[in-house]
Amino acid sequence: MAEADDNKAAKQPEKGRSQSALIWKGFCQRKLAVISTCVIIVLVTISIFAPIIANDKPLAYRGMNRYAYNDGLRNIRALLGTFRTADRDDFSAEDTFDNIESQFDRITGTVDKDSREKLIQFRVEIHAAVFPEISQTKLNQLRRQVRTDFGPDNIQLNSRWFFPAIMSLGWADLFFITLNIGALKLIFFSLTGLIGPTLRKRMLWLTLIAPIIIAGAWWALVPDRLDSTPYKQGRLADASDADSAPVIFETVIWPPIPYALDEDNLDRKFAAPFWWPEEKDSEEISSSAEPGPWEGVHWLGTDKIGRDVMSRMIWGGRVSLAVGIVAVGIYVTIGVIVGAIAGYFRGWTDVILSRIIEIVIVFPSFFLILTIVAMIGPSIWNIMVVIGLTGWTGVARLVRGEFLRLAGQEFVMAGRALGYSAPRIIFKHVLPNAIAPVLVAATFGVAGAILTESALSFLGLGITIPKPSWGGILAEGRDYIRIAPWLIYFPGFAIFVTITCYNIVGDALRDASDPRLRGSR
Repeated sequence: MAEADDNKAAKQPEKGRSQSALIWKGFCQRKLAVISTCVIIVLVTISIFAPIIANDKPLAYRGMNRYAYNDGLRNIRALLGTFRTADRDDFSAEDTFDNIESQFDRITGTVDKDSREKLIQFRVEIHAAVFPEISQTKLNQLRRQVRTDFGPDNIQLNSRWFFPAIMSLGWADLFFITLNIGALKLIFFSLTGLIGPTLRKRMLWLTLIAPIIIAGAWWALVPDRLDSTPYKQGRLADASDADSAPVIFETVIWPPIPYALDEDNLDRKFAAPFWWPEEKDSEEISSSAEPGPWEGVHWLGTDKIGRDVMSRMIWGGRVSLAVGIVAVGIYVTIGVIVGAIAGYFRGWTDVILSRIIEIVIVFPSFFLILTIVAMIGPSIWNIMVVIGLTGWTGVARLVRGEFLRLAGQEFVMAGRALGYSAPRIIFKHVLPNAIAPVLVAATFGVAGAILTESALSFLGLGITIPKPSWGGILAEGRDYIRIAPWLIYFPGFAIFVTITCYNIVGDALRDASDPRLRGSR
């Protein structure tokens, strides 16, 4: 009898704690779910930091970039030549001069102070030759002067710090990197109890606002440039062939994986991971070439054209995880809105929306996605949108059921009596109490979306080359499973681990949100 009373007391809600706090406590009691959550956080963080972890550009180096200067000069000379076509209707002197100025901005940072002053004066002369009226004679003279007065022998390059990998980031990369760092800090301080509720709320707002400000400033101040410098051909300053090298390094810091996602090397095709048992009887593997001075080991081997599989796995995780999260975000938004309207207003509104849900749900979702993608073409955005537009029915039915259950509660009737608007009651009062099953469905949905994207890529209807995804790498490896089985093992294992972790987290959230199972493990 006493044992039954104890069990009954254990299942009663704890006083003074919110529903979300009880769910979090129940979730933390499931160690496997906590471990799975950590694995997901690590995978997401690695995929966000892909440009920093896997790149063929140095993170930082001190030295001289001879290639950038010579390439900038070639572009300036070519742009000066375009003024010969100034009589064409589509020619714009202002746009051409802006392009010339961007090239000057690029090369002035590579030379010393005296050479920089010469370049600034030369830019002034170009402006005078173009505005207010174009002088072809003066421009031809300036084109010759580019070669005679500003060649590598007449200019002293400046040794300074460069950050190629950082400068190649886009505003979206910087937004998610900053957001990820802020979220990790917020999670750490919250779990360790180092900050109180007030400071936690301020840090949450800072985590949301700071990435927007930083990414916006980066977009406005840092121009997008294609850096084609062959950094792998660079040499240390004391090397015997440093005088002819495109880049001279005094100090250089490379990423942990010094390979780009599309960097090929036919001399290293089908190179096995350095720890892989040797296959002496395979004649098709051609990986005898020694790696260059700035190339590292291939942790997961290479593919049919010598691309590093580890780099492609990291960048592919970016695509696969992004598809899962964005697609689920789309269909959760649609499902919540449709289900909330149907459950709150009831009547004919509920009847019409329920019939629409039933019509959409009868179609086999995967075959519907296959048909739509085959018609509109494969791309990452198309796949996200298609999965989002076909998967919302389950969430809508869950939200509708919760709203039907909660619509007759006292707090909803009190809100109506006080004259609150329907949107305020729906989104501020009812939805927070109905969100638990939505979170569970979203967690399972991410796993399903990743699996769908992988299946589409495996069938050739997914992400287009050269952008990698785990399913795409798996599809490329199926023809070479005998000579390069690592092309099958590693992406397959990544898909398996990711989907399993999401499913474990979904199971734990479902059990923790159920009062009947609260306290069990």
